[in-house]
Amino acid sequence: MRAMPSALELIRRVMLVAGEAVFLYVASRLVFERVLRATWGRAPARRWLVGFLRLPGNILHESSHALGYYLAGYTVRRVVFFFVDEEGRGYCRPGPPWSPIALPWLATGFAALMPLITGAVGLWAASVLLGVPGDPSDLAMTTDWRRLADVLTGLDYHAWQTWAFLYLALSIGAELAPSEIDLPKSVPALIAATAVVALLIVGVSKLPPASALRGQFDVYFSAALSWTSAVLDFGIMALVFVGVPAAIIAWALRSRE
Repeated sequence: MRAMPSALELIRRVMLVAGEAVFLYVASRLVFERVLRATWGRAPARRWLVGFLRLPGNILHESSHALGYYLAGYTVRRVVFFFVDEEGRGYCRPGPPWSPIALPWLATGFAALMPLITGAVGLWAASVLLGVPGDPSDLAMTTDWRRLADVLTGLDYHAWQTWAFLYLALSIGAELAPSEIDLPKSVPALIAATAVVALLIVGVSKLPPASALRGQFDVYFSAALSWTSAVLDFGIMALVFVGVPAAIIAWALRSRE
């Protein structure tokens, strides 16, 4: 029988997952700032290109905000995507709460975090559905960057699935980035969520080792942490993976200015 993980071990794993989430946020911001904005210009063709790149990612981003509000107990009054927003950003406005225990600060923070979660899941789903790369685990988090190079060079660039994945990875990955509005709301929410989970772990660890509740918590919570970490790792590597062709596109466009 496998020994149950200690409370300290579970808290350490929670902190690592939170760190992965922050790193993915930062990596996404770099993609958005360095690549998408590098293609922005006065020429209408440039604006159309940026709009094309942002389309699926922004739809997922704003829909994720709406899902976050709803799960946190609020209705959604309006969802506007960037292509119909005068400021070109897109936004989501919550309505009145549908739950009697809804907390405004919690709902706002959770909604701000949701694009990170759904975006990482979306990247994984795109890889599985399109079969790029052939084994999604090839993009699992690893320090062996030669493996990443092997994956890049081993792709079939004559297949439409490869280009569809690169397009979706760039679009979804860029829109993972927190906006100037999301950032001050999402970071405190992430810190608060990490603290609450840590307290929950400590509370459960006080139960007798033979307790059925403690055993089920350790098993299912450990599985949830492993799944979340794997998805976030994939999101990080997908951004790195797509950053190479994206940087080439940005360089090519800038060289023509």
